[in-house]
Amino acid sequence: MTGSYLLELTRWNIKNNGTDAPNTSMGINNAIVWAAAEGISEIVFPNGIYLIDENNPIIPQSYMTLNLGGATLRIRDNALPIYSIILMHTKQHYVRITNGKVEGDRYTHSYVGGGTHEFGVGIQLMHNVQFVTLDNLEIFNTTGDAINGITSFGSLGANFPKLQGNLEIGGINTSTGALTAASNRIRTSVNFPIVPQIETIGYFGIYGDSYGVIGNEVTTSTYDVIFYKEDNLFLSSITNLHFFDEIQVPPEASYARFVLHQSTVPSLPGNKLTIRTPEFPSQIYIEKCELHHCRRLGVAICGMKHCYVDGNKIHHIGGTSPASGIDIEDGYEINQYIYINNNNIDNNERYSIIVVAGIYVSITNNKIKSGILTINPRAQKTIIDNNHFNDCVPLLSGQITFSNNQLTSCRVRLLDTAQAILNNCFFLNTPINFNTQGAYATQVSDCKFIFDKDFTEASSNSGAPIIFSKEPQTISNCSFEGNGIEAFTVVPAGAYGWVLNNVSFRNIKHKDNRITRLPPGVYSDCRFLNCGTLGEIFSGENAIYEFNGCQFEWSSYTLFYLGQGKGVNFFKVNNSFFFNPNLSDIAFYINGTWGSFHFSNNTFNYPNGTNNPMIDIRSTAAAQFMRMNDNSFTSNKSMIAVRANTSPSIPLLFAGNILTQTNLQLHNNHIKIDNIVNGELV
Repeated sequence: MTGSYLLELTRWNIKNNGTDAPNTSMGINNAIVWAAAEGISEIVFPNGIYLIDENNPIIPQSYMTLNLGGATLRIRDNALPIYSIILMHTKQHYVRITNGKVEGDRYTHSYVGGGTHEFGVGIQLMHNVQFVTLDNLEIFNTTGDAINGITSFGSLGANFPKLQGNLEIGGINTSTGALTAASNRIRTSVNFPIVPQIETIGYFGIYGDSYGVIGNEVTTSTYDVIFYKEDNLFLSSITNLHFFDEIQVPPEASYARFVLHQSTVPSLPGNKLTIRTPEFPSQIYIEKCELHHCRRLGVAICGMKHCYVDGNKIHHIGGTSPASGIDIEDGYEINQYIYINNNNIDNNERYSIIVVAGIYVSITNNKIKSGILTINPRAQKTIIDNNHFNDCVPLLSGQITFSNNQLTSCRVRLLDTAQAILNNCFFLNTPINFNTQGAYATQVSDCKFIFDKDFTEASSNSGAPIIFSKEPQTISNCSFEGNGIEAFTVVPAGAYGWVLNNVSFRNIKHKDNRITRLPPGVYSDCRFLNCGTLGEIFSGENAIYEFNGCQFEWSSYTLFYLGQGKGVNFFKVNNSFFFNPNLSDIAFYINGTWGSFHFSNNTFNYPNGTNNPMIDIRSTAAAQFMRMNDNSFTSNKSMIAVRANTSPSIPLLFAGNILTQTNLQLHNNHIKIDNIVNGELV
């Protein structure tokens, strides 16, 4: 197809002055059909306003560009709960719509008759349309979505065999088609015919139910299909397919059987797998468009594959739920290979982007302001990279890589099912809330957190820069820096096993010097610089704290307050450095009932010490065992290194330590071995 055609308004009885919707819609569609038959590849609209009949949308043809020439296609005011201004639903392919405006009737629409009227769409894509480009368009004021791409269900009818009730233990040889004994496989026990619907569509597949659910007793996502000829002879096979993939039907195939890669046969309620032929848009390109002031969604991806949303402005979407810039939802895992890149998404009523379900969703290089970015548990292999978030709430679950992002005045919440890797991100006044269930499902590394405003609420929705989860996660090579006013952490009871490697905390503390909580875990090569009193230590058999190679610097408050009513199974500080530059503030205040303490190979440096102790073990303290060995206690002024003389019942071993300008106040019951105190062996 070649050539460009300037739409002849008089010839086709078309008005471009915003009147005569029935004839205008009919004339445009007649011209499009004629141009396609003539081999014309582009129709150019004269500028103006074309009023579109709500019952007669514009229907492009394959291999054709509709160049609106700056014109506006405006739906006639109506009361329909569903309409399309432009509709592609007859398997069109290689279509481009460009250079104009598509306008709905949102503010003049009649919402009588009940219902939400949320399905008035600017451009609707359905039924295997392919290679469609929508670019340089302004789409606005629809009662529903600016752009909607939707899958059909593709049911094969009630008489088509079901997977439910037709599975048995065993496999099928994928080279011969012969049945085999295999305890780690289940196979279909009946034949699945290649019916005319499958032949017409050209493919079929195993999908979930109408909500995309595969069933809680289906433990695999992988299967094989084996094809047979009409005479029951083996034809061919395809191995290691995944649910929601399309199976191309080979010539001569009469029927197929399936082998699922699991060892148990699911019950009928536990198996929701369905064989069907859904038809969905694919290879869709939405580029350099402005989508705004639509009531429901900017872009609705409801069962699409290979969709590219690139370089658009999407803003002020809202009026009816879900009120989002982009929504990847219905169709569920049919949504695959979705690329959202280089868009400006801002000021949408509730959400910026929603990913309910899908595989291989990439959100990159976007500027996102306000609203919620939500990645739901069924999203698989989502990449969120190099975006700028401002005043936004990322709610992250599912399988996510969150990298190289910059966030300002946001709150990142890692939800219960998150399997997330966060790395190389910059967080400005952006707290992080771990609510992950599942040990070490989330890893945070090489991130920087800067806070220069107050955080006054210790709740899960606002306030604290770090809210730890009960289930342990890993933080590595990160820094948290505040301004010394109202910034703190929240730790739930029962937390355990956190791993922090090379993490620095600077000026992250309460302005009123309330105690900052730390979750039980292992802290290696971490730095705590002017972070306020550390304490609120949690009890229980999993309450194990280890500080290895850490650095502590503080002034004008007690560093560790291990108070009454608290207890840990094990508390160890090893190869760490403690520096109190100005005053002689206590490093460890120990009271209450404890398990065992181990202090070894640490350095305590107090250049301006007084008679206060560095480690103060109170008279009411109780512990199973305390060991302090090979530590160095140094001060330029005389002060007490360890005071425990009022705690005779605590088994305490003090061995191999070096004290300079410091002294001991221990009880005679405590064991002292080979210590050097001010140059003398004690």
